[in-house]
Amino acid sequence: MKRFTHWSIRYKLLSVLVLLGLTTFGVTGTIAYLKYLQALKADVMGQLTGVRRSKAFQIEAYYRIIRSHVETLSEDKMFIDAMREFRAAYKALDAAPVPAEVLEEVREDYRSHFYGELQKLHLARPRVEDYLPFTPAALLLQYSFIVKNPHPVGRHFEMETAADGSDYNRVHLKYHRSLRKIVEKFGYSDLYLIDYDTSRIVYDVGKGRDFATSLKDGPYANSKLAEITRKCQATKDPNEVFFSDFELYEASRGEPAQYVASPIFEGEERIGILALRLSTDAIENVATGNRGWQKDGLGRTGQTAIAGPDYLLRTNARGYLEDPHRFIEALNELRISEDTINRIRTLNTTILQFKAKLPSVTEGLEGREGTTIETAMYPPVAALVSYMPLQIPGLHWMIESRMNLDEALGPVAEMQRLFSFWGAALFVLTILAAWLMTRQILRPINGLVEAAQKVSDGDLTAQVSWKSRDELGLLSDTFNSMTKSIREKTELIEQKNRENEALLLNILPGEIAARLKGGEHEIADSFADVTVLFGDLVGFTALSSKTSAAEIVELLNGLFSRFDAAAKELGVEKIKTIGDCYMAVCGLPEACADHAEKMALMALRMVAATSEYGQEKGLKLQLRIGLNSGPVVAGVIGASKFIYDLWGDTVNLASRMESTGVPSQIQVTRSVYEHLKDSFELENHGVVQVKGKGEIETWLLHGRLHPAEVAA
Repeated sequence: MKRFTHWSIRYKLLSVLVLLGLTTFGVTGTIAYLKYLQALKADVMGQLTGVRRSKAFQIEAYYRIIRSHVETLSEDKMFIDAMREFRAAYKALDAAPVPAEVLEEVREDYRSHFYGELQKLHLARPRVEDYLPFTPAALLLQYSFIVKNPHPVGRHFEMETAADGSDYNRVHLKYHRSLRKIVEKFGYSDLYLIDYDTSRIVYDVGKGRDFATSLKDGPYANSKLAEITRKCQATKDPNEVFFSDFELYEASRGEPAQYVASPIFEGEERIGILALRLSTDAIENVATGNRGWQKDGLGRTGQTAIAGPDYLLRTNARGYLEDPHRFIEALNELRISEDTINRIRTLNTTILQFKAKLPSVTEGLEGREGTTIETAMYPPVAALVSYMPLQIPGLHWMIESRMNLDEALGPVAEMQRLFSFWGAALFVLTILAAWLMTRQILRPINGLVEAAQKVSDGDLTAQVSWKSRDELGLLSDTFNSMTKSIREKTELIEQKNRENEALLLNILPGEIAARLKGGEHEIADSFADVTVLFGDLVGFTALSSKTSAAEIVELLNGLFSRFDAAAKELGVEKIKTIGDCYMAVCGLPEACADHAEKMALMALRMVAATSEYGQEKGLKLQLRIGLNSGPVVAGVIGASKFIYDLWGDTVNLASRMESTGVPSQIQVTRSVYEHLKDSFELENHGVVQVKGKGEIETWLLHGRLHPAEVAA
């Protein structure tokens, strides 16, 4: 300290400024690093959560669509007739004798073309006889449609008729082509008709090894297909639909299989069960974004996966889909069992092959949603994970999106290198600047004080006019640059505030946005009478399967933009879009007496706009619309991403009006009919069955009445 006191003031100031600069850089750099690290983790977690929630919604929507489709098919007259005729034909065939050569050829076919494949996968039972059908009808049908099928395995469904001249063959020829088209058109893997009384598969599109066998006491009585068959037999509700979980199904040579089934009623009599085998491609396309992981924001290592209560994955690993050979080599290095690797290689899938016994999976299966950092298993690297349970009736699944930690935090390493470079540069610059500054530091600083006072009083235009080449001149330039930067930053902040205001008004109604800005945190209002609209494109799932993601987005954006323009013109409030579904309401947040009339005009415009837009695009686009009027509760949900939404029976019934409606038609309830009957043309559409509501009387809205008719 004594030596320091004898230094010249110039060196004292130089030492202090250098030390201050380095300390400031060190503290600021450390804080910035920690803050950046925290913010980066939060951003990646937010991105993963957004991807995960989007995928979860799409998967849940997919299963809702499947449920509705199966329920509809089981009530279709063709299926009722087919079930009745196949039962009778099967029963007649079951009374026929089985020639010894038929029995021997069926047994030999199992030995040479089926049992060996299961043995290679280590899935086979002790004896080939454990798989053989034993009823006359099962033996005769498998002989005709499997053993003597001229098409290769996997293409047996192409055979429409057998040469046995049986009544069963006549029924098969009558229905097979139509049932096969359903499987192909909607992307299912197989379709079964099962006798209610005997649990026998009386018809199978794909003609697998379970064809014609009994799910009660046959080779596959313990399968997932048999399990949901028993559930269908136990229910008394003709609209009940059951989903099975995945299993490695022996009848399909160990391939992962999942089923959905619903009972078939003829009047009050239960005659059979319709079962569909679901394709794993549909779930995989959603989970992988059609293998567009990077487009979804999952980078080089991210992926979305689904797991069940057994901790086995219901989706393929990204590494396997991108490079199967390299993935299997990595499994060998991790000492994964040879049986597992052989099944993956043979079945060309990793579904049900890996157990993901991880904390995130446990949390999701226990019904919790959140984010965490954990070490993955394949390969064992640290990863950021966002997880949640899936809400699919009958299935206990969870979904998660993850990304390797080193990739997620890659910018941090770059920041460290940048800090090291700038630290060294700043050290040199600090010494140089301090040396120059100390030369002028003793000059008067009154001008700087005066200007600083003006800034503190709010005058950001204050400038220092000291022009000499001394410390004060450098400080003057620095001060002037600072005030300029503050002005620019202030203007930028004001501009961003204006942009944020406009963005908020795009997300929420103006009145709701004003209340939210005013400090209200929980906004929920009841409205006594509004009209809710749901619109949904017919056949959108099939269209999506053969159209690229970019084209689908362009198609929906072009169509929904027309809907938005009509809504703005008519005073209708758009609530949200969910995939190809469009939801709107009229009569809130500001009440209006003619909300039903406005919404009727909106619906008519939407139907017309869809038809016109389809013609422009060369597509047959049809819109199904449902309307309902009544009380609702509306409010804002979400803490960081706001959404204005509606709740109540009125909303649910409007959605049912859409889902049970007719393509290119507008189906409305009695409450809407009462509003519109004097000014619009409505046709009685009878009653529809609505779950939880029973039979609901409906009308079809066709258009406005002629002014003269209204006056009359």
